[in-house]
Parts: sequence; structure tokens; C-alpha cells
Amino acid sequence: MRSIFTRVILGLAVLATASEIKAQQDPHYSNFMFNKLTYNAGFAGATDGKICATLLYRDQWVGFGGGQSSAGLQRGDAPKNLVGSLNSNIGKHIGLGLTIVSDELGFQKTVVPRLALSWRQDVGSDGNLAGGIGVGYMQRNLDGDKLKAIDPNDPKIPSGKVSGSAIDLDFGLYYTKDNLAGMFNKFYAGLSATHLNQNKITYEYPQGRSTVDAKMHYYFVTGAEYDINSNLTLQPNIIVKKDPAKVQTDLNCFLVWHQNLRGGLTWRPMDAAVVLLGYQFPMGKQDLYIGYSYDITTSRIIKYSSGSHEIVLRYCFGVVIPHTTPILRSRYTPRFM
Repeated sequence: MRSIFTRVILGLAVLATASEIKAQQDPHYSNFMFNKLTYNAGFAGATDGKICATLLYRDQWVGFGGGQSSAGLQRGDAPKNLVGSLNSNIGKHIGLGLTIVSDELGFQKTVVPRLALSWRQDVGSDGNLAGGIGVGYMQRNLDGDKLKAIDPNDPKIPSGKVSGSAIDLDFGLYYTKDNLAGMFNKFYAGLSATHLNQNKITYEYPQGRSTVDAKMHYYFVTGAEYDINSNLTLQPNIIVKKDPAKVQTDLNCFLVWHQNLRGGLTWRPMDAAVVLLGYQFPMGKQDLYIGYSYDITTSRIIKYSSGSHEIVLRYCFGVVIPHTTPILRSRYTPRFM
């Protein structure tokens, strides 16, 4: 969704004006099905009672750059994203999740630690509905030394590094059902919004000031499993993302062999075709998954970059958090007898 047009406009906005820079976009991920906590606070606690840690790295548009553009962008300006998360439940009804997102784009870097809290409620015999809120602290850093101004004395261009920060709020709903219509297993659906408060971060420097505006993003995600036979499972996944620029859809399908080895394809219209591979290591109560994806660029950016790489690691600890609260019983002590 991060088009080259947005990149150029962003650079020109910093160079040419001290007014607001609008429509800052969230990064997107090809392994969105393993990274739900990043964009849906309702996913907090949806870990089957385990404590799960996830690490994801995305190197987007490899080779993009190749020098300095008229907008002041330099080699290596393609987005690079790193996400770490920790997710678990506390008892039956409460989910708790922590994410840290680092999004780097040339002269600007955004870091957002976020805490998500959800309330989970059983629905029917095998369903569960959760609603969650996320509270984050967004910090943006801009390196003015990486910008090339047409006029070196332009008072609107910051010299050196500037930064700003603001509170960031999210909300999400997440629903799961073990069996859907007698055909699909592990069905899930989520609806969420990020940047509810649409925070504004202002860079202030001796020559002037500029403002970065965080706009709301909306997400819908769904998926399920279909057992072809005892060895093969089909796993379709869909995500729809709405941001200030456009609507983007990822249509994904995995084929899983023995619940361990998986291969999949994703079609992102007018952007990329994605090849995904992954393996889940059988480790008893523990769970280790390693995945890789490669985006084959199909948009006009193919002239400058062949694609994007993404790696995801997920480890669920062997400790299982009980879903029930222990009953406290009265005990006598000699002190009070």
C-alpha cells in the first residue's frame, strides 16, 4: 500500500513546507496471519492458554533507491520494519499483549511500544469473542542530515535530528469458532482500527516546524482450516486494509502437510504476488514456527525493485496459563484458635 507516489510526496512535503504531512501509513505484512496483535488489540490472549513470542522482520522493495532523488531521498530509503510481540491470557477472560514496532523509511524512523488488553467471552458451545484496546507511545525521529534541500539555507528544512512523540490508541474485536458449518475448523474473524485518536506529532527546530498526522486505519481479517484428508489441510486467509489512500486486500491460501510443513500463495492486487514457506517444529508442549515470504512485485515499482523479503519467528513456551481462577479455601491457623 505504500506507493512510490506517497514516498515522493512525503519527501517533497518536508522539503517544501512547514505545514502538516498527512496520511502516514501503517506498514503491511505478508505474514499478517502470524502478526495479528500488531493491528488488532482484540487478539491479545488468543494463544490457547500459552505464552507466545513473535518476531517479524520485513525488508521491502529490495534494491529500491540507487542514488538520491529530487525529493531528497537517498539509497536505502525503502521501508524496513521490525516487530516483536509477547502475547498471553490471564485467567479465562483477560488477554494481555505487548508489541514493539520499528518502522524505518529513509530519513524517518517510527517506534511504537504498545500494550493491549482484551476481555474474552465464550459464545455458544465452541466460540469466543474478544474486545481489546491498545495504548501505545508513538515516537518519530527525523534525520535532517539525510535530506538534500534545493536551497541549503531553506529555513523550513531541519538540520540534524529532530523528534516528537504522542499517545496512540487502538481498538479491536476478534472472534474464533472451533467448528464452522461442520466443514471448517479454527475459524477466526477480526475487525479493528488503529490510531483512533489520530495523534499529531510536531517536529520543532530553530528554523521552523512541521507536523506528522497519524490517520485512522481499518482492518478486517478472517481465515479457517479445511481438512482435505488426514495429512493435508487447506488454510485460506484474507485481510482487507483501509487507510487514507485506498483499500488493499490480501488473498492468501496455505497448504499444510502433517500440521508442520506449509507452503502458500498470496495475491495482492496491483501490488505483488507472494510466495510463503514455513515449518512448525514438533516440540511437545512447546511450539516453534519459522516462516519466510517473498513478494514478487507486480506494480510499476518493478522497474526499481524485484521484490520484498519477510521472515517470521514464533515461539510458544511450554507453560500453560490456566483458564480458571483457583478457589481460595479457608484454613485455620493456631494463631487465631
